[in-house]
Amino acid sequence: MEEVKNKFNNIKYLLPIAFILAIVPLIVFAKKISISGILKSYWSKQLDFFSYYKMIVFLIAVLAATISVLIYFFKRKRLKRTFHYLLMEIYGILIIISTIYSTFTSVALWGFPDRYEGMFVLLGYLVVLFVTINLVEYKSDIKFLLSSLLISAVVISVIGILQYFGVDVLTTAFGKKFILPSSLYTIADNINAKFDYAFSTLYNPNYMGSYTGMLLSLILVLYTLTSENRRKIILGCFGLVVFAGWLACLSRAGMIGGFCSIIFLIVILRRELKNNWKSLVILAIGFIFIFVGMNYVGDGRLVREVFSFGQEIQIATGRKTGEFKDIIINKDQLTIITEEEKLQINFTKDNSFIFTDETGKKIDYEVGKDSGIIKLKNDKYQDYKFKLVSKKGLLHFEYGSSEVGKKKVNFKITTEPERGFWIMGFADKAYKTGSIEKWGFEGRENLGSNRGYIWSRSLPMLKDTIITGYGPDTYALYFPQYDNIGKLIAFNRTRVIVDKPHNMYLQIAINTGVISLLVVLLMFGKYILSSLKLYWNNEFNDFYSQVGIGVFMAVIAYLIAGLFNDSVISVAPVFWVLFGIGISINMKLKKLQEETS
Repeated sequence: MEEVKNKFNNIKYLLPIAFILAIVPLIVFAKKISISGILKSYWSKQLDFFSYYKMIVFLIAVLAATISVLIYFFKRKRLKRTFHYLLMEIYGILIIISTIYSTFTSVALWGFPDRYEGMFVLLGYLVVLFVTINLVEYKSDIKFLLSSLLISAVVISVIGILQYFGVDVLTTAFGKKFILPSSLYTIADNINAKFDYAFSTLYNPNYMGSYTGMLLSLILVLYTLTSENRRKIILGCFGLVVFAGWLACLSRAGMIGGFCSIIFLIVILRRELKNNWKSLVILAIGFIFIFVGMNYVGDGRLVREVFSFGQEIQIATGRKTGEFKDIIINKDQLTIITEEEKLQINFTKDNSFIFTDETGKKIDYEVGKDSGIIKLKNDKYQDYKFKLVSKKGLLHFEYGSSEVGKKKVNFKITTEPERGFWIMGFADKAYKTGSIEKWGFEGRENLGSNRGYIWSRSLPMLKDTIITGYGPDTYALYFPQYDNIGKLIAFNRTRVIVDKPHNMYLQIAINTGVISLLVVLLMFGKYILSSLKLYWNNEFNDFYSQVGIGVFMAVIAYLIAGLFNDSVISVAPVFWVLFGIGISINMKLKKLQEETS
């Protein structure tokens, strides 16, 4: 009777949370950004489509959720009790302290361009977690939130699937009307993107991988455990669509998160999988047909992506990332070093060049009449190409074949006031070469799509962020962006801005401090241990345990993907709501166990 009585009363309080689940990830709308201050040296893009308005709308929804939970409290005069509150409070305080002590307060408050995950958003995640824990009480609450989420997930997946097949609805004439304000209609014809992978409304294929991996895990559990045929058919259809979206983004991080979650699922639901094998075989056949069809239409892209894991293993076990090793600049002497040879270039007093090999032997060269490309007359240096851009005082250098990725860099040649070579790097600035602090991944910089490089330069940053971090979303401002040699090895070019660590845990430790990371890990760890105790030998014959284990698998998928992906406003709000639902369900199941024991 209590469930029926409170069915709609509770749902009205949950409307802001449902909005965050269903609408915020779908928001794509252009915002013309004004870049000022320190950010001028790091960012040049003037338009943001995927993050700014998600941030604004999310914060408005958080405010609405706060008001909602306050009204709920004054009417019901009760809030749930959990140890998680203490951890949330400590994390929140550390976020605020890191912002206060940040050198770049504005960025710490609102976030870095294209990301916008500053202090207000991080605290918003904790508010959403608190509100969800307290307002999710009845079956109707959970059904309402999950229905909102699944419908949104299908829409996001369909947009992504169409992108995979070469149809981006966001850049059609119809779609542009929804993503452009009237003041920017004049640029509509310039927006014509086509990609080989899907990102949907989530900005990046990696973020779509985290999102769909999380949702796929949840759907698979609910599909397995539900006994109602109508619901099983609906969940099966949802599962097929989300699975296709999961494949369409070609995100290996999302795949790893999903696969690991499925392994957890198989272990915990070992009995249930055996009892429901017929329906699972039907779903598996559907998955196979989707994989084969998408791989065929995509000219084998899916198979290539799966087999690329083998290349990662080769890199991880010691395969070198390439022949290029280093560039050394010593005034007017430039030395390019590979694993097999050295090339030395001297800038003479009469402003000409002398090329010599590692033995000091002079190398003759010729200059193309039309192209102006300098080619060395030595078979050993056939992969080297130079071009002098006299007007700009640049010596353009290319090394390597197009098949493996050419290394491209410009050297600034100066005669005054400091004669010699400078390497052109990020923000079009000229730098001398020098040593960069790095930990590990030597020769494995290309591991995980260059994550090896990013992690090796990010790990040394931790020694300065033990107690307080640099400030929320300020990572890019402290990363050694002037590491031109490392960027050349990893990205094949120097003018790249590294604005995220591609690891959620490094991101937390650097932005808000190592201690804050430990607090967050305690928060996750407590929930994981609680879930394992509740679900390991559970019969899963009631609604709460079925949904609880599904949410648990979704959380696991996200946390594993977080080893390779960052927290981002497009996906993180969904995770924090699911995390809150999971904690709330676990509290209810524990209470029911205590009452029946």
